[in-house]
Amino acid sequence: MSERSSTRRHAILQAALGCFAQHGVEATTIEMIRAASGASTGSLYHHFGNKERIAAEVYLEGLRRFRALQGEYLAEAQTLEEGIRAIVHAQVDWIAAEPDWAGYLFNHRGVLAQEGRESAYREELQGAQGPVSAWFLARLPAGQRLRWPAEAYVALLVGPVHDYARHWLAGRRETSLVVLREFFAEAACRAVGLTGPD
Repeated sequence: MSERSSTRRHAILQAALGCFAQHGVEATTIEMIRAASGASTGSLYHHFGNKERIAAEVYLEGLRRFRALQGEYLAEAQTLEEGIRAIVHAQVDWIAAEPDWAGYLFNHRGVLAQEGRESAYREELQGAQGPVSAWFLARLPAGQRLRWPAEAYVALLVGPVHDYARHWLAGRRETSLVVLREFFAEAACRAVGLTGPD
């Protein structure tokens, strides 16, 4: 894909996200996305084919953007505790910076099934989780193994952030997620037996 084509594709996805956030996926039309993105109808169909494919690609693009940030944070971490904090910090910072993307990911996973993209989603998820799991396993103390499945630990680390973020994004929590960044990071460390600094 050329740089120009890639730029156009990203502009369409960003415009579509705005339409979905404002009107909902069902009520959004191809014409709304075309008008918001400035793309021609032909360009929309060339890149995506239909609205359902756009909705699925918006979801996957959100995942890719978050994982890119998480990868940057994790690359700076050296110890197991720093890695746990990096995961939590990436979650908090990305959700706060990209509330429309985050809300879309929280509420619209079903668009993948509608477009027959569940298998692609699983492949992307597994491909992204592999390096993260390998990073953590490489930093476990010598001879120590995880007692429970890796995905259970992931849920333990990010579940509380996601639960709070859903309510915060919906306006049901007044305290900003960012204000609670270190609270969630400390809680994650304690949950897996790391206490952090006093």
